[in-house]
Amino acid sequence: MSSRQLLRITRPTKLELIRLRRRLAVARRIHRILRDRLTLIVQEFFIVVKKLYRMRRELNELLELAYRGYSQAYAFYGHRELSLLSNPLATGVEVYAATRNIVGVRAPLIELKSYPKEHSIVLPPETLTIYRVRARVLELLVSIAELEKELQVLGIEFERTKRRVNMLEHVLIPRILNTIKYLRSKFEEREREEKTRMKRIKTVLTRRRGVAIL
Repeated sequence: MSSRQLLRITRPTKLELIRLRRRLAVARRIHRILRDRLTLIVQEFFIVVKKLYRMRRELNELLELAYRGYSQAYAFYGHRELSLLSNPLATGVEVYAATRNIVGVRAPLIELKSYPKEHSIVLPPETLTIYRVRARVLELLVSIAELEKELQVLGIEFERTKRRVNMLEHVLIPRILNTIKYLRSKFEEREREEKTRMKRIKTVLTRRRGVAIL
């Protein structure tokens, strides 16, 4: 058995064998916990992907509607007038950013905190639809930014957890098992040697007693 497949041990003793058995139980328990966590991360990842897909689809539809409305408003009011009408929309927007815990992963929490209310801005009737679409677009952009960052941190945590699972499954646990097997074979070899030695001693003593009787 190659030394690369074994753990380093100070001395091949029964005490070391007991320690290895305990270490094996702990490694298997951690391996099971990490595999369960890996499953939860994958489930959460696909949930976020589905949410992100729906939001991006809605965003594309709203942007198409908004571009159509802006083109009509631009043709009706002109560049200068439309710029003056849209200036109030550039102020009063606040975004709240924090973090939250998802399956043990620190993920971002981003929310649109405030947005200029419709009654606080004087807009022509032709631009109200654009304003409402723009408000929803901002909400979607904030949510999409949150979900994309969440996907990123979940992906990083998935790779990190997967490496730990693979290390336990393919490196540490096999090495512990091989070391336990190696120690058992050593102990069995010692027992055989001890039995052989005892038999020889017994034979020698028997012969000596026979000679003494004669």
